[in-house]
Amino acid sequence: MATFIIGYALIFLVVAFIVFSVLVKKKVLFGHTIAMQRIFANPLLHYSIRRILSSLISIALAMLVTFFLIRIAKSPEQMCSRFNDIHTPPEVIALKCQSFKESMGLSGSILEQLVRFFYSVIPFPKLICNTSFDLVTIDGVTTYKGFISDCRTIIFDLGRIYDLNGVDNGTLVTDYMLSRMGISFKIGIFAVILELALGYPFGILMAKYQNGWFDRIGKGYIMIIDAIPGVAYYYIWMALLCNLIKLPYVYEADNVLSYLPAIITMGVTGASGIGLWVRRYMVDEFNADYVKFARSKGLSENRIMTVHILRNAVVPLVRTFPSAVIGALMGSYYLENMYAINGIGRALIIANDSNNVWLIQGLILFTAFLSVISYLLGDIVTALVDPRISFTN
Repeated sequence: MATFIIGYALIFLVVAFIVFSVLVKKKVLFGHTIAMQRIFANPLLHYSIRRILSSLISIALAMLVTFFLIRIAKSPEQMCSRFNDIHTPPEVIALKCQSFKESMGLSGSILEQLVRFFYSVIPFPKLICNTSFDLVTIDGVTTYKGFISDCRTIIFDLGRIYDLNGVDNGTLVTDYMLSRMGISFKIGIFAVILELALGYPFGILMAKYQNGWFDRIGKGYIMIIDAIPGVAYYYIWMALLCNLIKLPYVYEADNVLSYLPAIITMGVTGASGIGLWVRRYMVDEFNADYVKFARSKGLSENRIMTVHILRNAVVPLVRTFPSAVIGALMGSYYLENMYAINGIGRALIIANDSNNVWLIQGLILFTAFLSVISYLLGDIVTALVDPRISFTN
């Protein structure tokens, strides 16, 4: 009960804050109170609110498309085929199928399923219980009866694991994804740190020595990466790191060295892209009027490069920081499969191979949600750091 109260109270407070801010901005409330106008009518606040609302629409559309695609790909009758058995009476098979549909949210009309699906995914507190089924004889009549147990309150309900192989059946998709998300993030965040640590100095040196030997080598390296297919490039790094340096081929949770192949491959690959864009933005700034003015004042090239040019060139790249950090949660489909890392990226391959439609649905929604959030945070961060962006009432 406490979880429900806290959850709905937080939702109410968020909605009330948005409504109150809009009323203050329109001067319906506190129209002449300067302090309230400064806080609740702040243009950046309302820009963020508009972007959040538009993001929610995008997420809702992604949910709608996912709902219909999953049900087109696999009908409830196809899922019930697992109960077909020549030794099981048809009436028992029908009861098992009906119980399965109810437990997986597949019972009722398509409209009822859609409403139930949106309610399950929308972040409201909800009570979820495990249901087991067994044949029960009452007064000489045998029926297939469900038994409810292990109830818990969760925010998101993305369904339960179901696949034709029977692996992890009954596990909540959210539990399964959370257990793997931490593994992906642990590797991904270090890869992000590595690509930033390598990418920015790489791009700065290429811009500083434009058309010099370092710049030519750097551009040649980037062109090679673009020309080689990503999977082939990953296997080249695998050969270098695992065959030559003798790092482990297979990920092991208790072996830090087994993290390095995936981290280095992701980090070095991402660093080349960051270096290219840092160089491009810095070169664009070289002929700006403020740079010419700084040179006329007698400032050194190093000071102009680091204090003036780099500060302005970095602004367009700041928006990529949130997406890079959030992207660490998604993992890498290829790398996690190559090094047998049990992360969120590899889970999609496993789900696809085992026809685990509920897990596929959860992963698609999870990826869509993180993508929308990363774009939203990128816009907000850019608006905060870029002095050229202004808001008007």
